[in-house]
Amino acid sequence: MNKIWTIGAVLTWTQQFFQQKGKETPRLDAEILLAHVLHKERIYLYAHYDEPLNAEELAQYRQYIQQRAGGYSVAHIVGKKAFMGLDFFVSQDVLIPRPETELLVEYVVAHMGMEDSLHILDIGTGSGAILLSLLYYLPKATGVGVDISSAALAVAKKNALQLGVDKRVTWQQRDLCTAMPAQMFSIIVSNPPYLTAEDMKHLSPEVQYDPAGALFGGTDGLDFYRRLAIETPAYLNASGLCIVEIGKGQEKAVRQLFEWSQEYVLIEVIKDYSDISRHMVFRKE
Repeated sequence: MNKIWTIGAVLTWTQQFFQQKGKETPRLDAEILLAHVLHKERIYLYAHYDEPLNAEELAQYRQYIQQRAGGYSVAHIVGKKAFMGLDFFVSQDVLIPRPETELLVEYVVAHMGMEDSLHILDIGTGSGAILLSLLYYLPKATGVGVDISSAALAVAKKNALQLGVDKRVTWQQRDLCTAMPAQMFSIIVSNPPYLTAEDMKHLSPEVQYDPAGALFGGTDGLDFYRRLAIETPAYLNASGLCIVEIGKGQEKAVRQLFEWSQEYVLIEVIKDYSDISRHMVFRKE
């Protein structure tokens, strides 16, 4: 890039560059990164298509382009990610929220939204995206977010403040339910690590910058489901729901683990946008 570069010219060049690099959403990536440089909404780019960028803006944008080409996700570069229509702060200390995880939140809101006293436990909360979205859309609900990572909990606390739900949530640093104080919940949700040892050898460039602890679920990807099936019933009300996200092809094994405990019965499987079983809804018997 040199001389005078307008917003429109920069977007066109970047889109073509990202296409050559095999990025799935080259135009969207270009727009989000440039809007972040300019501290504007994306709509601003089209209302000011012929506006030139100054040298400082171009330098910052070049850096972002290089990072994206090198495998960093857009969310990692700009430090935020949209989820359930809300903006969440993210960092390399947390898993970047995925669109398919929104289906879990939508299910709870649709099926439990009329209840007055929901108390929700989110195990492996990370950025807090699941729990905080639920609290945002269920204004009478309260929640507890658990994570083994203090750095992840710091991000979650920041998001809670930004969304204005910090008075209805508490955070606990612990390994799943280990040594958790006695309390009962209406719903337990979790998007645990579920990648296998083989999966970890073939991560996409973007996923490689997510924390390994939020990805690796043991040799067969099922380590955390084994523990969830055993540890969670003691904290769930009778007929309460435990909803977990799963990896591709794990439905049968996860069902066996939860029903083997004789505490849970499977009531629904939620398919994602690719018709893959993505979330499993268990009810405590």
